[in-house]
Amino acid sequence: MAYNIVLIAGSYYPNFSATGNCIYQIARCYVNKGHNVYMLSESPDGRETTVEHEGQKIYRVTSKRLKDLEKRKSYGKFRIILNKVYWALVKLFTPSGMEEGLADAFYNKLEELHAQGLKIDCVVPCCMPVEGVKGGYRFCSKYNIPLFPLLYDRYSDNRDFFRFTWTHKLKKGYAEKYEKKMFDYSSMVYYIDNWKPYFEKFKRDNALRVEHPLVVKKPLAEPLPLKDAAKINAIYQGEINHQMRPPQAMLTAFSKIGKTDPDVRLHIFARGNGVEDVEKAQAADPNVIKFYGKVGKAEADGYYASANIQIILANRDKEIVSSKIFESVASGYPIVYFYFSEDELSYGLLKKYPLVLFVRQDKAEEEADKIREWMYANCEKRVDFDIVGKAYDDATPDMVVDTSIDILDKGKRG
Repeated sequence: MAYNIVLIAGSYYPNFSATGNCIYQIARCYVNKGHNVYMLSESPDGRETTVEHEGQKIYRVTSKRLKDLEKRKSYGKFRIILNKVYWALVKLFTPSGMEEGLADAFYNKLEELHAQGLKIDCVVPCCMPVEGVKGGYRFCSKYNIPLFPLLYDRYSDNRDFFRFTWTHKLKKGYAEKYEKKMFDYSSMVYYIDNWKPYFEKFKRDNALRVEHPLVVKKPLAEPLPLKDAAKINAIYQGEINHQMRPPQAMLTAFSKIGKTDPDVRLHIFARGNGVEDVEKAQAADPNVIKFYGKVGKAEADGYYASANIQIILANRDKEIVSSKIFESVASGYPIVYFYFSEDELSYGLLKKYPLVLFVRQDKAEEEADKIREWMYANCEKRVDFDIVGKAYDDATPDMVVDTSIDILDKGKRG
């Protein structure tokens, strides 16, 4: 039986966020198994549009804040500051800490589809954005429709979501009550390890631990030429952030390698407040470090296809697992992982991968020669996908798709 499944994400096709990429793989899996997929996502330009992609009908919703983000491109500096202050105050004085306008936008689009005669069999919202979960829960509880939240980021325990420690303490009780109410209703709650403390504390039968569903076998993208390619082409793509994911260890190691070896390149595709460090490193070592700025996923895949070493940077928060890990292991490429401590969740996950070099960040410079030798020894090696699939069997989209369909087949809601 083919079901009508509505998924909710933040940034989605063609500009996927990390969680958007996760839900994309789940959406593709639903489509491949014969179901009808309707995707609600945030508008990238403040306009409501509808497109079709790979068997998915994608509805882009907007809100006042998303429209303001687009308008800021034409604002002067002072007006931009005023607009940022306005939205900071809105968040501060909203009990949930959420952007309620976005939650309403998701809910209203679900109501619109319902009014058009679409029989929605279930809603699968992704957190973040938590507003998608709220909009989905509000709709499902009204019509007694199964809800399957996908929890990748924390809400009630996420201090950064609430901006300040004191606002987090003030609003945490509200957030926990909301979570409990939503979880009680859900047919199944899917969560990754950073939610583990919550579900150990509040045990429930309708919760299933999963991983980022990114271990999927994909055809190699059409290679795009890298700048001044060499024998060793290492690549990093993702966020670079002074507070959470600093690039200094990676930059220092490759700068040292480049001083004695002209056949090593580090290609960086990134955004974030740490980009200035990358630009300085490129200016100091232009023959080694190549910075491309931010690129779209399809373009990044093309550059990855031309590289032979993948770089992963650890997050300072050891409970956070980067979705990039699962994409990297699925590719089968050699990985150099710059970590902070061995008790990181990401460190434990990568220990299962047979082609990875662990480099502690405070030892990166002194281990530069070791990194260089390892890259030369392994740059042509690849790990067979069957080996990866067995090691990370909980990181495929099938787990979420198959269990949710089984629940629908049995006619269970919560």
